Amino acid sequence: MHSKKQIAISDMEAPERYDYFVRKVCDFEVVWGLSNEGWAAGKIDGVDVIPVWPERELAAACATGDWADLVPKEIPLDDFLKKWLPGATADGTKFAVFPTVTQKAAVVDNETLRADLETELAPEEETPPSP
Repeated sequence: MHSKKQIAISDMEAPERYDYFVRKVCDFEVVWGLSNEGWAAGKIDGVDVIPVWPERELAAACATGDWADLVPKEIPLDDFLKKWLPGATADGTKFAVFPTVTQKAAVVDNETLRADLETELAPEEETPPSP
């Protein structure tokens, strides 16, 4: 990823980064996390969260501080939808969508995240031609 693009994307506000995440994850069918013997995790406003990113380079940029020994690892979107989201919901954990080094992530309800991903994945229905 070109550094100017990475800076521009990282400077977006959380809602715009969330929308970017949904689009890119569905385009590439992969979610990125940080891992090394375990996944990056944290708390936002007292809620346990797992940070996720839409692209490898964006995840790698956040491998600093407490996460300096972690590396980007891909999660197939199908696994994310079928295993990660239900597991996180059962554990009371949410996803911190696309945090940056300087900005907090968007944290949404797991069902909202699932619905947004499934809506983006759904094929667009063609409008029948007008008579």
